[in-house]
Amino acid sequence: MSLSRREFLAAVGALSAAGMLGGCGLALPPLTPGPRPPTDWKPATTPIWRTLSRLTYGPQPDELAYAQAIGRTSWIEAQLAPTTIDDQACALRLARFDTLTMDPSIIFDVRPSYLQAELQDGAIVRAVHSRRQLFELIVEFWSDHFSIAITKEGVAYLKPTDDHEVIRRYALGRFDELLWASMTSPAMLVYLDNQANHAASPNENYARELLELHTLGVTAGYTQADVRAAARCLTGWSVGDAQSLWRGRQQFVAAEHDDGPKTILGIQIPAGRGAGDVERLHGILLAHPALPQFIAAKLVRRFVADDPPPHLVAAAAATFSATKGDLTAVLRTILLSAEIAAAPPKFKRPLHLVAGAIRQLGGSTIGGADLRAALTTLGQPLFAWPTPDGFPDTTAAWSANLLPRWQFALRLAGNELEGVASDLEGLVQASGATDLRTWIDRLGSLLFGAALPAPVSGALASTLGGAFTSTNMQAALAALLAAPHYQWR
Repeated sequence: MSLSRREFLAAVGALSAAGMLGGCGLALPPLTPGPRPPTDWKPATTPIWRTLSRLTYGPQPDELAYAQAIGRTSWIEAQLAPTTIDDQACALRLARFDTLTMDPSIIFDVRPSYLQAELQDGAIVRAVHSRRQLFELIVEFWSDHFSIAITKEGVAYLKPTDDHEVIRRYALGRFDELLWASMTSPAMLVYLDNQANHAASPNENYARELLELHTLGVTAGYTQADVRAAARCLTGWSVGDAQSLWRGRQQFVAAEHDDGPKTILGIQIPAGRGAGDVERLHGILLAHPALPQFIAAKLVRRFVADDPPPHLVAAAAATFSATKGDLTAVLRTILLSAEIAAAPPKFKRPLHLVAGAIRQLGGSTIGGADLRAALTTLGQPLFAWPTPDGFPDTTAAWSANLLPRWQFALRLAGNELEGVASDLEGLVQASGATDLRTWIDRLGSLLFGAALPAPVSGALASTLGGAFTSTNMQAALAALLAAPHYQWR
């Protein structure tokens, strides 16, 4: 018997009543969780649980035990060296997706809708199944930073190569290499219209986003003249079309390049440098004092707090400058800091919520239309944010969309998502529960890292009638996945 909306709402009502009337705190608000997490009852606050909640898509029991055994610092260091982590099981799951590493010369023969689906499914599978969890979160960060929407005409053919040759290759490398790879990425050049950037009619779209979103930030003090000069540096950089020998690859067309003298950010670039103008632009941006601060602030916002602690931003920026943009060193400064240990909860973005729930319940997935649709409804259609600034990073951007989260919780608990395999009976057996109250307690520890307050678990079991049935087990699970505490990490 599948879980009905009636049972789910009854369970939600029980949690709400227990929290609001009993003072236990696991209360569901009317429709939105608001800008702040619930404060009267707290999930686990141990350093290991907090670390794995923040730096994975969702703590799993075996990962938690491993991190407890080696210690928080050693776990973070291991995650910062992802190639040392055996991820063969995830790689085997990804083998079904032919287009993730397909050569650009043949990928044009594939339907764009198929390319989009495989790219999105691949990201979902990695988020759920990869043992390199921190790496996947960092890949998601850079995918937002260098955001490219696969919905723009022609981009779906190019983004898979950008994903594995730009973002994934350099996510923990050096920023200068990552930036250069992005600046010469066919997907980026097409997405931001640089293939239409010619000497006779410069297109400033990519140049503007390069300065504002990718390197310096809008407050860095550059001018429209600097944007114009950057666009002139980028003229002639294009991508071969489906009929070209350069099919799907970046190319420099000297005849389309503005080879005159240029001045950008107060630095002169002499005439006659041809393709070297882009290399000089790259170097000028890397040397600008606003760059370390801009990148550090974005990383701290993603991993620590919506309002980045200034001291930590300064420390991360100093590491960026001292190491010439060593991204692993910068992340080490952030993730091993005192600030992250005391950081406030972060509101889960949709992928974190979806992947984390499947992970924590011991489920598996191959992606699929249901999960892609769920993420779209939740507001995070992967690789399809309509503007080049990437999916937002703050609570305010996500906290007004709670109803789809309830719907996802209901469908996941009821095993109604195609492409997701869950074993509720196996989870019950592993928990050792033989009655509904114990099952609810075990779920609390699994999802929150700490047992629920007795009045909350008691009220939920009582509302469901106390019978240890499949429907009641599903209702309790759905209600806890929908609870406000579960929306935060």
